[in-house]
Amino acid sequence: MEPKRYVVMGAGEVGFHLARTLSQEGHHVTVIERDAGHAERIEDQLDALVVVGNGSQVRVLEKAQAEDCDLFLAVSSNDEANLAASLLAKRLGAQRCVVRMGTGSEVVRRRKVYEDAFGADLLLSTQLLTTSRIVNRYRGFDTTAVEYFAAGQVQLRKVALDAASALVEQPLRDVSLPADSLVVAFFRGDELIIPSGDDRAEEGDEALILAGTDSIAQVERMVTAKPAPMGSVVIAGGSRTGQLVAESLAGLGAKITLIERDRRRAQVLAADFPWLHVLHGEATDLALLKAERVESAHFFVAVTGNDESNLMASLLAQELGVPNVLALVDRAETSHLWRRLGLMQVFSPRSLAYERIHEYIDSGYSANIVSLQRGAAQVIERRLHPASPAAGVTLAEMKPPRGVIVGAVVRGRKVFVPRGKDRLEAGDLVILFVREEELPTVRLLFPGIDRPQ
Repeated sequence: MEPKRYVVMGAGEVGFHLARTLSQEGHHVTVIERDAGHAERIEDQLDALVVVGNGSQVRVLEKAQAEDCDLFLAVSSNDEANLAASLLAKRLGAQRCVVRMGTGSEVVRRRKVYEDAFGADLLLSTQLLTTSRIVNRYRGFDTTAVEYFAAGQVQLRKVALDAASALVEQPLRDVSLPADSLVVAFFRGDELIIPSGDDRAEEGDEALILAGTDSIAQVERMVTAKPAPMGSVVIAGGSRTGQLVAESLAGLGAKITLIERDRRRAQVLAADFPWLHVLHGEATDLALLKAERVESAHFFVAVTGNDESNLMASLLAQELGVPNVLALVDRAETSHLWRRLGLMQVFSPRSLAYERIHEYIDSGYSANIVSLQRGAAQVIERRLHPASPAAGVTLAEMKPPRGVIVGAVVRGRKVFVPRGKDRLEAGDLVILFVREEELPTVRLLFPGIDRPQ
């Protein structure tokens, strides 16, 4: 592979590991770090040019030669600085930009706004990656990727299928799924298959499923033959991440207990979420855990914001007999040490961000999950204009080719998967799954800007 030029802004754990990996692969890497002492230390450890300064200043970006880099990675811990740096780097000439954000809700609801405004080609949230990982572990799902559309009202999931999946056992037309869901593709190795009703998946395939957010979990359970998770959940830590995990799991019907050490924070959570059983105390207090019969919980997750507390609380929960224990640690390099002590389920949000960014690079800079097939297909959102040929006609009248799937329609607050007799209306937001060779057809039927989501 021809060496590329990468500029990494922020030499925290994500930025440092990216810079180290990319330089070890033979690429030209420049790191921007505003802390002079830290910059001096990483200069000794990396085969990379290190520029000291604020990456949201033009003179610093020019010194880092951001204007001719293949990819600018704004991965510092400061959201505002990352967004500003992305915009400036793009204006200077950077070909692509990745921006890391801390908050998940903004990425789900307003991803496109941020990407358009700040020139970001990939916007990711460590909080969203973390919450998704925890929720999927609880459900025992085999989800390999998730994307959100229509401000979070629609999800696209890529799900691994085993021999017991209904999609493997019978043709697609015989699989009964909720009305607002659709299986849009199968991935079989490097092959992308858009299935007809007569097709069935094979063991080891991955299915691409589009559905409303309210029903996507039900669909996934049906196609993976996974039983619904039973039992209660204990969350150690009432941080914003802990709160998001509680809200997500409550939506699945889980009974949740949350332990928070800060009295004021515990009171706020109890007042804002009356369905949540909030305890004020230390999650590392064995007497408290025993008194609350934590051993009867199905799932224990520690997200206190302190690595040592998370790991200690998780070990205690594991010792008490909780069958599923998950600990979040910021220092990914210590994960293997804790696994050696017997705590198997340890993960780092920064490692998740690193994995996602490296996946983006490895895929040839394809931001959405279906484009992991290197552009074989795209998912596109289009708002129907009154003059659009698709406005006012039914799908049966339109007769889109097999490589174009109108996956979902958002009409006001209503989300549905259109069938043959459904008529599209001006103002509808349509989510299209399109094979590369059918992009010209989409431009005719759904005119707009060709920007994959």
